[in-house]
Amino acid sequence: MIRSLLHVGLRVPDLEVGRAFYELFGLECRSSGNDLVFRCQGRDQDQIRLMQGSPKKLAYTSLGTNEAGMAALTSKLRQAGVSIQAAPFDVPFGGIWFQDPHGDWLNVQVAEPAPVKTDVLPPEINAHGRYRRVGRACTTESRNKKARPLRLGHLIKFSPDVPRSVKFYTEVLGMKVSDQAGDVIAFLRGAAGGDHHMVAFAKSTHTGLHHVSFEVADLDEIEIGAQTLLRAGYRDAFGLGRHIGGSNYFHYIRDPWNSLAEYFWDIDVIPEDDSDWQPLQAESPKDVIAVWATSPPPEDFIVNFEEA
Repeated sequence: MIRSLLHVGLRVPDLEVGRAFYELFGLECRSSGNDLVFRCQGRDQDQIRLMQGSPKKLAYTSLGTNEAGMAALTSKLRQAGVSIQAAPFDVPFGGIWFQDPHGDWLNVQVAEPAPVKTDVLPPEINAHGRYRRVGRACTTESRNKKARPLRLGHLIKFSPDVPRSVKFYTEVLGMKVSDQAGDVIAFLRGAAGGDHHMVAFAKSTHTGLHHVSFEVADLDEIEIGAQTLLRAGYRDAFGLGRHIGGSNYFHYIRDPWNSLAEYFWDIDVIPEDDSDWQPLQAESPKDVIAVWATSPPPEDFIVNFEEA
């Protein structure tokens, strides 16, 4: 049923503070009514909607499916006793609205994500005869390179009951578990395959946003983006490193409200016919966090800073 992640809505106390952060992160901003929406350069799809409000909160998640998926989803919601409700926010798009078992709002639309418009090629290595990338003609270009996010890849949400969240998102929304560590963290992908995870759940006392994650073109852009934000005074969180769950390279930066924004590159892609994929059933979150990292994850890496 659920095939794609379209965008997320965040309620924040100060829209201009959010604009400054996400524009420096590499996104493009425009006004939409009273809100600010952010897109990746050259891509016709909203990725983040900031709405005025206090305290800061993950307001909703917007997901995509096809016509058949929408019909199946509405049937599943009815069977599960989940009511479809009027839109709880003043937003300029349709679809259906409902709440998950912990009260978080979900919007589902018949929509496929906009294509990623990029001419990025696989990164070259500096092997014999291939010194162009950094050593010669591209010196100025390399020096001026910036992080240009390609798409919103996934988000991790906090959940007071990870198994209950997994049960709802798999049995009602049709998503699939890619990897899991007990009742502490679980990674879910879409019904049609794709990235290792579209949504994941981390255990906390209450719901909230752990992080949003944007794909960039290569490892250079991860660190160029992260270092740009750090020089501007934003707080480092975790990285550079490479995850176990998903296998992607990563670097996390704290946003102005203590959630995380991640740059990632080179994530596992699982086909729709996923018979060869064996989900990892780890004993501890440490077994899915990092193959390596420049330092251990800080103690507050999995702290939920949103108010209950």
